[in-house]
Order: sequence, then structure tokens, then C-alpha cells
Amino acid sequence: MADESAGGSVNRDARDLDGRTSEAVKAILEFEDEAPDSLLEVLPGTTVPFWAQVRVQIAWALAEQHTGSVTVASESTWTRWGEAKRVARGYFPSRWDAVRRAAPHDVCFYVSGGTLSEDNGRARNWLVDAFAEATDDAVVVQARPLPSQVGLPIFRPTLSMESATARSRWRERGRPVAAGFASAAQSLLADYAQRLNQAPDTFAAIGQRAIRNERLRPFQLDELRHMLDRMRPKIVFYDNGSYTYNGETLGAMKDAGAYVVEPQHGWIGPSHAAYNFGRVFDDPSLRRALPDEVLTFGNYWSESIRHPGRLTAIGKPHLERQAAAASPTRPKSLLVVSSRVDPDGTDAFVSDLLRAVGDEWSISFRPHPGERAETSRRYPQISATPDITIDTAPDVYESLKRTAVVIGEASTVLFEARAFGCQVIARDSAFAESVIGDAFGPRVSGVAETVARLRETPTDERSVFTADPNIWAPEPVAAYTRWLAERRRERSGQ
Repeated sequence: MADESAGGSVNRDARDLDGRTSEAVKAILEFEDEAPDSLLEVLPGTTVPFWAQVRVQIAWALAEQHTGSVTVASESTWTRWGEAKRVARGYFPSRWDAVRRAAPHDVCFYVSGGTLSEDNGRARNWLVDAFAEATDDAVVVQARPLPSQVGLPIFRPTLSMESATARSRWRERGRPVAAGFASAAQSLLADYAQRLNQAPDTFAAIGQRAIRNERLRPFQLDELRHMLDRMRPKIVFYDNGSYTYNGETLGAMKDAGAYVVEPQHGWIGPSHAAYNFGRVFDDPSLRRALPDEVLTFGNYWSESIRHPGRLTAIGKPHLERQAAAASPTRPKSLLVVSSRVDPDGTDAFVSDLLRAVGDEWSISFRPHPGERAETSRRYPQISATPDITIDTAPDVYESLKRTAVVIGEASTVLFEARAFGCQVIARDSAFAESVIGDAFGPRVSGVAETVARLRETPTDERSVFTADPNIWAPEPVAAYTRWLAERRRERSGQ
């Protein structure tokens, strides 16, 4: 296998933001730079402008028009009996209840609980556990139930907001939103649509979801505030902090006196609506909806976004640890990673690729985490082909350790694959153009070009690879420890 470094051959300057910005995000940024008053309107019952609540969903809707991104539809598993059991568990005593078990902690890692890997039969949150272990007086709080399917959490204390969510759902049942919220929301969405050159009802469905979410939100915030009152954290890490539909949650954390930090969890760049903001976000009412600081994997990522918060390159401990354990030699194996774009095209591509390479290469297909439950419906040919393995390993790094070539359109996995010594072949699409550009050389447009590239890929050499320090900052735990000491000094001096 050829010598590689992780992204060392990235061909475009990370600071070339405009050339790597999608049309959808450009439209959002231009709108926010114009800063009409409607972007600052705060609706009844809320504390941050309504624009923060819907801007990411609007960007996604615009992106679907340009890139062919397809929303993952899933069937509801809700039942009355299941809901009743969930609510009952929420009121029963639980060792995992983050609100009722809250105690004073200086640093709180507030996470979804979806970033888990297996570690000797227990669940390691690869995003934050290494940082939590390097922090005295820390607690991890996750949204998802505990224990997880992976096992008991490896870091203690780790608590869950599941009981609080269940209690909120019971308290919310049938309650209306604040008077005037619904009509104002739809009126604002029509205004946004007109200003973005869309039909007046283009974002109506976003409004309906916002109204449903607003029924539950006051009760969730009430539980969160109880937890913060008991915990009194000085620093809170929030893994989705820049997704401004969480703005009310961030506002509550800031009200409690916390400095809110977001650890990078996946791909970010100039075409990611959650990490690029226009001039209107200089207004304090909208800054309330954003973290004070983002800790990125490396300078490449920091230089690829337009974010009003502080940006600090820290690195990714899980990648550093796992890449060090990767095998230097690999079988002739292909891993195709999904980006949720054009599932029909991807389904055909992988199936045709198998026929083209025959027995020479083994092929695995890794669905995006957001579509894993719908893999058989979205990718019927792949799912029905026994010679294509569906990769469902909780930790993609376990797959990268034994993979020779990774193929995909636009994913953090492509950058990570380089750190594991994998060759990367980027597929062409409008989505890939705006996300990765030519970072991995010329993009292939079909199976024939992919096979030609594979023929150029030597697989009989030992792989020598190191992570590009510009993309993956080295020694992340040590960097974090220094960062934490500095922020604590800053906070104590206030």
C-alpha cells in the first residue's frame, strides 16, 4: 500500500471559503448579512429569535434542491403502552436520572449519547470520555437512556436525561404553545421564504415541526434548569451546540453562569449551515443561541468555517489512539461510505462496482448513522446482495483498521481514513464538490473510473502513515489539559 498521510495531499487551502460554499449556505449567509428585522423577532414563550430555531432546517431544505440530498423517513415505533412504560420509568427512582442525581460539578459534558464505541464490554463515549477522564470534578450527561446497548458507561459519573424527557412528555400532553406563537411562526417562515426567493409555503412543514417542539420545550427546559441549579457547572460542553435549534438550551446554560463549549463531532466546513453565520449573529440575542467556543480537530477545520465564537484546535483522542493500533498491511478490501445523498445512485454504484471487481476485492457498505435503521429500504440492491457486507460496527475506526480503500462522496470518514493508512477515492456529485472539493484528488464519476483508480492502488506494500497535524492536532489530551487550565484561570478572574 502506498505511503499516505491523513489529508497531507489536501489540494485546496482551507481558507478558500467562498469556492467551497454551497449555494444553499450562500443564500443563508447573504440573508443574514442583510439582517432584516424579522431575523431578530423573538416569539412568545421563548428567549432567542425564531430564526435560530429554524435556520438549519431551512438550509437543509434549500440544499435538497441543489444536491439531491434525501431526507431519511422512518416508521414510527410509538405505542400507547410503550409511552406509558416510558413515563412510568421517568417517575420511578433511577441511578441514571441526571436531574434527580445531579450534584455539584465544575465541568459538565452534555452530549447526545450517540458517539459510543465498545471498550472491553463497556460503552466509551469517544467524543468526550478522554477529556472527561483528564478533568477533575467532571460529569457526563447524555440525552439517550442508560445503560446503552453497548453496555455500562466506562466513565463515571455518567447520567441520562431520559427520565427528565419522559416526565416532560407527560407534563406536555395536550398543552398548547404560548398564545400567538403558531401564527407568528408561520408568518415569519413565509417572510423568510419570500426573501430567499421561495414559494410562500415552502417552509410550512418546518413551522409545524417547530410548533410541535415548542409544546415540549418549556418542560424540558424546566428539567434542565433544575439540573443546572444542583450541578452549578462553570464549563459545559455541548456536542451539538452550534445547531441553533438548541438555542434555548444554550441560553439556559449561559443563564446558569456556564461557559458553553462545543467539541467538534464530525465534518464541518464552509457548506455546513450549522457552522457558518452571517452578520446578524453579531446581535447578542442570536449569540445567546451559540456556544462561546468550538474545539476543533485541527486548524484545517477551524479555518474552514465562519463562526463568531472562539475557535481552538484540540485534536481527536479517539482517532489518535485507534490509528496507532491500525494494521500496516491490509487485504484487498473496499469500504463504501454513505453520505445520505442520492441513495438510488449509491445503491446502483455499489452493486455495479461489485460486478466490476469480481472476487478481486471484498466490498463493505457503511450506511450513514442517520439511515442505518432504513438501510434495506433505501438500498435494496445492496441489502439483497450476499457478497456485499453491511458494515454496522458501532465504531467506524474498527473498520478502517482493516480496510485498504475507502470510497465516498462527502464525509469525515474520508479524512479519517487517511490517518489509518487507507487510500481514498472520492465520488463526484454536487454535494461532494461543496464539501470536500478536490481534497482527495480528482473525483470519480462512475464505476469505470473507480476501477481504473483501483488498478493504480498498490496493495502489496506496508503502509506507513501519520495523521496530518493540520487536520488532526497532535496530543489532544495534553492540549485539552492546557486549554482547560487556561479557561479555568479566565473564569476565576471574572
